[in-house]
Amino acid sequence: MRKLLLLIATLLPLPIKLLFYRRVMGWQIDKNVRIGFSYLDADQVNIGENVYIGNLNVIRCVKHFQVGKNSCVMNFNQFFGRRDESRWPSQLVIGEDVRFMSHHFIDACGTVAIGDHTTIGGRDTQIWSHGLTYETSEAMLSPLAGTIGSDVYVGARATLVNCHIPSKAVVGAGSVVTKNFAEEGYRVLIAGNPAVIKKRYQSAVIAPLG
Repeated sequence: MRKLLLLIATLLPLPIKLLFYRRVMGWQIDKNVRIGFSYLDADQVNIGENVYIGNLNVIRCVKHFQVGKNSCVMNFNQFFGRRDESRWPSQLVIGEDVRFMSHHFIDACGTVAIGDHTTIGGRDTQIWSHGLTYETSEAMLSPLAGTIGSDVYVGARATLVNCHIPSKAVVGAGSVVTKNFAEEGYRVLIAGNPAVIKKRYQSAVIAPLG
């Protein structure tokens, strides 16, 4: 019944749709929010003011979905989590003034956090937050974390696997990032497969990042 109601909600006029999300689903949605024909299925939702979510996005089985004010999620994006076990946090947090373009995929089974003023550009980027771990004698799938700092640009067709992208970084198109990169306080270019720091723009530093 829940899935059916959420599916019907995608087709409702915006004022009725927002009323349904706020009153029936109990989601926290601020003023001036626009949501197109997108399927949203999350347990806890927090959407800041002036957020735009476009058409034909699918958000499914996410426990916590948060979007900061003045952000936009364009069209044809997929965000998938897991509800079947309590050990999966299934948390997706998108910061303020984020530009999340079209045709991207986020595995939100673990934790994915995208910092303020960041752009996920182009199309066909994938962000993964789970993987095989070997805490016991046998390999098992476990939730992990994928984090992107503030003021980052991620180019088209990048693949980010359980990694940390530092603030002010540029991730080159087609890059495959499989490890954490430390905060450096200035702009860096991360590119390649596997991705490494190709260039540091130290002359652009104004003040160290916290």
